[in-house]
Amino acid sequence: MQEYTSTPAHLAPAQLHSRAQTAMDELELIRSVKAGDTGSYALLVERYHRPLLAYIFKMTRDRQLTEDIGQDVFFKAYRKISSFDEKKGVRFSAWLFTIARHSCISVLRKKGLGQTLNIDQLANSLADNRCNPEEALLARERRSVIATTLQQVPEPFRKTIAMSLSGYSPETIARSEMISVGTVKSRLFRAKERMRLLVCACLGWKEGGQT
Repeated sequence: MQEYTSTPAHLAPAQLHSRAQTAMDELELIRSVKAGDTGSYALLVERYHRPLLAYIFKMTRDRQLTEDIGQDVFFKAYRKISSFDEKKGVRFSAWLFTIARHSCISVLRKKGLGQTLNIDQLANSLADNRCNPEEALLARERRSVIATTLQQVPEPFRKTIAMSLSGYSPETIARSEMISVGTVKSRLFRAKERMRLLVCACLGWKEGGQT
């Protein structure tokens, strides 16, 4: 079964230089595409095919859907390439992955697919700083979701889950709030369930769908 993986995060100085050179080459490719060179776009597709599919798969958890959305994203990006302004300093990968995110959300909404959300996994995915630009983009999206939904969780549940997401154990939270560990766990359960529902509502996902 095919696995979608991204490139390693830690780069040696020589690799960092190579990445800078790649960015310069990329701008040349984009300029060529804008001038009508389809061959240059094929090189961009080859460069981002695997990391883009990895990003889409993280959102859909469906391999066939990942392939379909991936093809559609590259087609949309080609049609919109003239709107990409390299002078603004935005990386092509960030621009491309933003198109992918919107496409994923649109398709999931149309298909009425739900997601089984695990708030702990959602938070833990933000803890690893060893991520490439594509993973960083996804992490920023997740962080935004957590921040938005957390504000809608009422007290005292909000404070309890905020402390949990910050890395405090149930025992530490219990001592800090002068409550029992059982109460902490109960609050966490209710807060996570509330956040899960809010995330589903925010992204337009239906409850009880398949992952």
